[in-house]
Amino acid sequence: MKVKTIKSLCGMLAVLAFTACSSNSDESGGNDQHFWTVTLQASMDESTRALSEGTGNVITASFAKDDEVVVVDADGSTIVGTLTAQSTGASTTLSGTLNTTSLTVGEEVKLRYRSATANYDGQLGTLVGIAANQDYAEGTLKVTSTSPSLTFESNSVTLKAKQSITKFTFSVNVKNFRIAANGLVRTIAANGTETVGDVTGALGTASTDVYVALRNNTDVKQTYSFTIQDVDGNWYTGTKKANLANGKNYAASVTLTPMPTLTSGNNEGTIGVVGGLPAIVVDFSGTKKAVALMNVGAIWPEDYGTYYIFSEKASGLVSESGWYVPTKGELETLSTKTNDWTTQNGVNGRLFTIGSNKLFLPAAGLDDGDNVPSDYYNVSIIGYYWSTDEIASGTTAYSLQFGQAESNISIQTGYETDGLSVRPFHALN
Repeated sequence: MKVKTIKSLCGMLAVLAFTACSSNSDESGGNDQHFWTVTLQASMDESTRALSEGTGNVITASFAKDDEVVVVDADGSTIVGTLTAQSTGASTTLSGTLNTTSLTVGEEVKLRYRSATANYDGQLGTLVGIAANQDYAEGTLKVTSTSPSLTFESNSVTLKAKQSITKFTFSVNVKNFRIAANGLVRTIAANGTETVGDVTGALGTASTDVYVALRNNTDVKQTYSFTIQDVDGNWYTGTKKANLANGKNYAASVTLTPMPTLTSGNNEGTIGVVGGLPAIVVDFSGTKKAVALMNVGAIWPEDYGTYYIFSEKASGLVSESGWYVPTKGELETLSTKTNDWTTQNGVNGRLFTIGSNKLFLPAAGLDDGDNVPSDYYNVSIIGYYWSTDEIASGTTAYSLQFGQAESNISIQTGYETDGLSVRPFHALN
């Protein structure tokens, strides 16, 4: 969905709907009589296309060429096919081939709108700074015939928004943001399966106003928590109590507080900032140090970050800020902290209990040297984290390794030519 015009938002906005008019279906060129080429005339109805409350407070949108509407059977178990927008604008033709094998007469199929590039893999899409290419809307059509052609009871369908679009206004120019709340949907599969978790995003151009498409299944007023990085690299937190109902749209101002600076006087488990990065205080046998909340090269704890061979393992660390690659002994001490294999926001890894908070290390696998990300080794199965200690110079070195088994976390050896993750540490004053 391409944004055409954005004006001020205030309060709740009306539902976004796409209206599609269907023509009779034609048989596809193949011999399999279960497959039919379907053409629907789709349009943005002038009275329903705007998200608005009051004159002038509107967001108008139109189809982009190659935007897709996925057609799913009634119980959501089977994707029947995909219809593609043939042109850009407020009206378009949707065309594609549908498989009637799983369909029955009288069944209501679901039509789900998506952008051609989104595939519902993370439904987040902001309307300012980021292309709004992951919006989620749904409608239904009742099947009246599957033979000798595929036809529907109605000649039109309305796809109504299944998430809210909210304009959050912050006191800083936002570059990266994270939003957490109970029941918040992180990803939506094409068949409708939802994964609950935190929603993250990055703005192409920093702004105090961030438009975010959010889906929440609790339908109650609750606290939304924000972690914000501004354009200068500073970190903030904030909260807002709201009931962001799906299909409706809002505007909200969020008060931010700078994350506190960590010192050795903080209790273990305290979260704050040191050396420009969010971190957690960890007690290493009587000496408190900060462990970054994310890998080198990552923005959020679930990001894998950059893979480094042993000789370049400190690359990307801002040495003047005091961050360093931990020793074998420090990683060994960390491994003795209470920890469990878990899936956090769709990413496998180990979650360490540190005081009253948690520290997540993703199972990023390793780069075996072929520099082909698609076949990195043990991604989402094992985590590998470099220490500074070598065994044989230029050949092997120590690293922290962990897998899914409860006892499967220890210091192991690895080839220095493999690319592993780095979780940086920092001394505290």
